[in-house]
Amino acid sequence: MNFDQIYYASAQHKEHFLALVNTKKSNESGYYSAYYILTSSKEIWSLAKKHTQSEAIDFDKILEHGLISSYKSLVLLAQHLFMASNSFDLDRALESWDQPSYSVALQAIKLRWTLSRESAEDL
Repeated sequence: MNFDQIYYASAQHKEHFLALVNTKKSNESGYYSAYYILTSSKEIWSLAKKHTQSEAIDFDKILEHGLISSYKSLVLLAQHLFMASNSFDLDRALESWDQPSYSVALQAIKLRWTLSRESAEDL
């Protein structure tokens, strides 16, 4: 997948996301969609970066910080896309998201779906 042609919330979003992608050795779609969300805003990334490594993401630690509801919903979506958690509530998320957050959420879902399909085709 060409990560240069997807939606990014900002130039910093793209920079941080691509830096994480370049450290990842396997093609696990859950990581990419989570990385995408966690790097989408300065506020989320400043809390998430110390709990995000190339082979592990500690969502509990990230969620311990008092994120505003729209960011918390994005992090919960990242967790759901990463490990199919049950804590993501779509109705609550849709109520809290502004247009940029909604666009990030849609792109993260597209990433997960596309990369899952590509992985299945490789088998």
